Amino acid sequence: MHRSIRPVALSLMLASSACGLFQPAPADEPVGVGEELSLEDQLKTGLRVRRPQDAEFIADVARRVHDGSLPRKLVDSTYNWAVRRRQKYPFPAFEQALRLQAERLGVEF
Repeated sequence: MHRSIRPVALSLMLASSACGLFQPAPADEPVGVGEELSLEDQLKTGLRVRRPQDAEFIADVARRVHDGSLPRKLVDSTYNWAVRRRQKYPFPAFEQALRLQAERLGVEF
């Protein structure tokens, strides 16, 4: 008789969790279904940030949204516009457009 490995694996996982051997994933693991990404993580992922200076810009944007000096609605609309352009690397368009929009509001980067 052929047994599937799934019930065995499930049994082992349940037994290890009952014994305290199975620990939940650390906080730096990928976000699961139903959990929200931080603004910074959303921007980094969606805009395909690669360079350290780009990551610093995104961190600065997230800080400014958090402290209220940059409207979240503006960041979201600029993000959506940049991603909808379907460019392979949308970050440069996002950065340029956000800088222009922020400048109109008197926010300097």
